[in-house]
Amino acid sequence: MRLLLDEMYTSDIAEALRELGHDVSAVAERRDLMSAADTLVFATAQEERRVIVTNNVRDFAPLSEQALQTGATFYGVLFTSDKSMPRRRANIRAYIDVLNAELTQHADDERLPAGVAWLP
Repeated sequence: MRLLLDEMYTSDIAEALRELGHDVSAVAERRDLMSAADTLVFATAQEERRVIVTNNVRDFAPLSEQALQTGATFYGVLFTSDKSMPRRRANIRAYIDVLNAELTQHADDERLPAGVAWLP
């Protein structure tokens, strides 16, 4: 499984996950996606066969639902919550650990099996 971290996540997370051998890209390190519309981020993730990691439920949940309902190509979305995993510098290691575990668990999967999931 390959990931695309949405713009609210530091590229430090992507770099650390790549050092662990995972294929991870971050919007924060890509000029073609910085400040881009969520529809473009979503489409790019599908073109690149990546699961999106985002805190933006409001915009990505409808895009995910539409893809699932229409049978469109969809690799998945992993949602996070500021309640369970606040986005702070102090939590970067926690994000790396949780995403590493998710990537390791689904190492042989091209897509997120359920399509949409929440990180703990």
